[in-house]
Amino acid sequence: MSRQQKPKMNARLATRLQEKKAELDRHRPLPAGTVTRLNEDLKVMLTHHSTAIEGNTLTLNETAMVIEYGMTVGGHSLREYKETENHARAYDYVLQLVNGKGDQHWQRNTPISQEVVLTLHKLVMLTILDEEQTGVWRTVPVYIRGSNMTPPPAREVPRLMREWEKWVEGKQGRQYDPVTRAAIAHHGFEAVHPFPDGNGRVGRLLLNLMLMREGYPPALVLKDWRVRYIHALQEGNTGNYNPLINLIGQAVEASLDLYLEACATTPATEEEDAFPLPQLAREFGYEPEVLSWAARYGRLEARKRGHHWFATRAAVAEYKRRAEQYRQRGHKRGE
Repeated sequence: MSRQQKPKMNARLATRLQEKKAELDRHRPLPAGTVTRLNEDLKVMLTHHSTAIEGNTLTLNETAMVIEYGMTVGGHSLREYKETENHARAYDYVLQLVNGKGDQHWQRNTPISQEVVLTLHKLVMLTILDEEQTGVWRTVPVYIRGSNMTPPPAREVPRLMREWEKWVEGKQGRQYDPVTRAAIAHHGFEAVHPFPDGNGRVGRLLLNLMLMREGYPPALVLKDWRVRYIHALQEGNTGNYNPLINLIGQAVEASLDLYLEACATTPATEEEDAFPLPQLAREFGYEPEVLSWAARYGRLEARKRGHHWFATRAAVAEYKRRAEQYRQRGHKRGE
């Protein structure tokens, strides 16, 4: 990756990130319930903002309804719902890679391979592109509307992506701090534009994978920053990465603030086995709306954090026991 000047983050921003990251590290390991809440909240927010940058018109609340309950509302295209579902599923895959769960044998020092990149694209574009176009490098020319640079010919994409992977994992990239390195790598990915569609969403998921494997929270690039974000990517085309580095740094700081706020407001005695209601609903055989209704009307002991309800398995088991007793009493009266 050529440079016209040494990339450098704003000094005050860099200091704030260093201090907030150190403070977050002092709280680690975070309570399991806190981690679950943060992951669920960020999945909704990252999905909403990343898809909105690409033109998706679902609101934040509508995005939450699609992800948590699989519900749809009128006035939106099927593609917008699929974009939302797919991004959420791809973010779950990123979390699996970071945490080493599922069938992934992932370590933080495991390289971000081309297989990972292609898998993310397949997840993001499932049923949106034809199957033969998902999870493979593009074979056609692409153009970035309004950009000051044309992506390279399709025949060069495999080679350029090998070079991108080598830069991310090699000494050249490792000379920078994790946030700066991730920002420069994000520009490099978007400059290659290796897919016919979905490059922005895949690129931001890779950006967050790079950050999270270094112990940072994901970068929350807001939809309101879209113009500034596009301008920063265009500046990178000229060799000036600083605007993009500072924007990504501010996006990381926004997520650090969310984590630190959660740490400050989580009582030391809080139960660590609280889980989102949609997850508990699946475990206990309920529709998610049933438990949400019970929580809202005090039938189920639950707490609301942000937009989401959380409860313990014991609380849901008690709710189910009382509900079954009520049904049995009603049946006996009707005999």
